[in-house]
Amino acid sequence: GLVIPHGGPMARSYGGFDWFSQFFASRGYTVIEPNFRGSSGYGFEFEMASIQKWGGAMQDDLADAAKWLAKSDSVDEDKICILGASYGGYAAMMAAVRQQDVFRCAASFAGVSDLEYIVRKARRFTNYKVVKKQIGDDSDILVQNSPVNFAKEVNIPLLLIHGDKDRVVDVYHSREMFDELEGFDKQVEYLELENGNHHLEIEQNR
Repeated sequence: GLVIPHGGPMARSYGGFDWFSQFFASRGYTVIEPNFRGSSGYGFEFEMASIQKWGGAMQDDLADAAKWLAKSDSVDEDKICILGASYGGYAAMMAAVRQQDVFRCAASFAGVSDLEYIVRKARRFTNYKVVKKQIGDDSDILVQNSPVNFAKEVNIPLLLIHGDKDRVVDVYHSREMFDELEGFDKQVEYLELENGNHHLEIEQNR
């Protein structure tokens, strides 16, 4: 089974065709795309659950989705992995750090690994106030909720994929996470896509 959290996180998964999840379904995986707390489309309060709460309740909802999948769909609870892009990639890395009792492997495409880096880089741009409000600027909390700082605790296989021309989430995030995991001799694979962007638009990269 696969839990595939969407990006954003203030966005949502819809019921229509999605080539990304459909690829895995066509290979025999059971896929669930949960609209976890912080997703749009369920009212203001529900969406506000994402504000400065990366790694919190939104993360808990993904574990709950995996447990629901195991109970309701004859999916072996020992064979559920998490895979996501952008914020979903962040969630996959956080699952590898904190939810190893639920997920047996994790994969991140264009994921965020360092929240401090995001806030620090945003200072140069006009959206700094928005970034600071969404993610927060309390350094201690940002450190605690950044998977790059907890590579030592990862004990499930982790796949990292990132485009080298990503202009939304800098490739730094996956490079740094890979270096940290390699330093602790963890089971990690990193694939960097030449000329790849944040939306996996090049057919060869797909």
